[in-house]
Amino acid sequence: MIETATHIEFIIGTEKRLTDIISRAEIEPLLRSLIKAGPLSASVLDEAEQPLCRQGQDAPVPPSDEIRHNLLVEGEPKGALLITFAPDQVSAPEALALLTRDALQLIINNNLKRMLTTEVHTSVVQESYDQLVATNKQLMESEKKYRQLALSLEQQVAERTAELQKAYSRMLQQEKLAAVGGLAAGMAHEINNPNGFVRSNLVTCNRYFQKVHEMVNYYQLQIANNTPLMQLQQESDKKRRELKLDFVFADAPDLLAQSIAGSDRIARIVADLKSFSHVDESGAADADLNEELKRTLAVLAPQIPADAQIIQNLQPLPTFDCNPGLLSQSFFNVLQNALQSRSAGLVVTVASRSDDGGIKITISDNGCGIARENLPRLFEPFYTSKEVGSGTGMGLTIARDIITGAGGTLEITSTEHSGTTATILLPHGAGKR
Repeated sequence: MIETATHIEFIIGTEKRLTDIISRAEIEPLLRSLIKAGPLSASVLDEAEQPLCRQGQDAPVPPSDEIRHNLLVEGEPKGALLITFAPDQVSAPEALALLTRDALQLIINNNLKRMLTTEVHTSVVQESYDQLVATNKQLMESEKKYRQLALSLEQQVAERTAELQKAYSRMLQQEKLAAVGGLAAGMAHEINNPNGFVRSNLVTCNRYFQKVHEMVNYYQLQIANNTPLMQLQQESDKKRRELKLDFVFADAPDLLAQSIAGSDRIARIVADLKSFSHVDESGAADADLNEELKRTLAVLAPQIPADAQIIQNLQPLPTFDCNPGLLSQSFFNVLQNALQSRSAGLVVTVASRSDDGGIKITISDNGCGIARENLPRLFEPFYTSKEVGSGTGMGLTIARDIITGAGGTLEITSTEHSGTTATILLPHGAGKR
């Protein structure tokens, strides 16, 4: 979605089907939990009325009641939730059906938003790339013109320098926006997962509270009616079994503990992102570079392949006077390249040490490596070996400029098919602000 001062325009690709948005792995746990509440069977059907997932009895024994709710994609029915109940077996069957439908709808909406975010991100990166190429062409034409104006050389050089600085600032900002787009999609997924089960647990706890409240009211009513003690005990035990309070009391602490853990996980994700961005800081500060590396890995966690191995060999370092936000961005660009170097069996090693020569940080991977003839071009603006739309070609250029600005150097060594190592050297003492 792109928002302007006058209107809102939605960027939507091809029409999405329910099977494009939600998977059986996401549906099955929810239906399995629903069946435990009493229904005979539960199914999610696609737009062709074909079952995506089914739980419960294959052929419900009649008589049975059926509840059906549509599942919406962009406001249009694209599937349905079908639940079969035995008459009088389940209390509040419509409420169970609505709760399950709402949970499925939430997953569908969140997945659709994530898909649209990815489409928007790809569109923005491609558009930014085209704009930068056009800007670069204009600057080259201006340079030719300025060479011909020898009489006002000093003024022309000053103007050219100012334009180049503005262009570089724009490129730096666009690279940041591209990184933010990738982070947003990953963080949304990381936050939605714990948020989903926290909300589900809270809904269940609320239902448990209603059962306890009902039991207390029933007990008070019996006392108010002067029910004999023996009868009171019998009736109360019957009511307790009817409300399944023993299960409620056993399950509620686990639900609350899971919710607390989920809330803590969300807090850690937000804290890592906030620490990485240094949003509360400005300018230079004494930075612990090991901590900056750890925070960068934390925010890159959604991009780390499931089977990847991240080895951290971080030795104690002296504090380094720099702009922590900028230096973290350089670490981010280098680490992101390492994480994208191989799809399976990836091993990334992050090491740091300090000696008489200064601070040394190495980031190594066992990825596809870089051909020898391409190594001299790694720091060229817009050069990338990725497919069009997958990279701006500015990541390593900006990382090198940031590290150089801090008084250090960035060196890349690589062997094709054997991996790549990025070596960052920084001087002891204060960095250049």
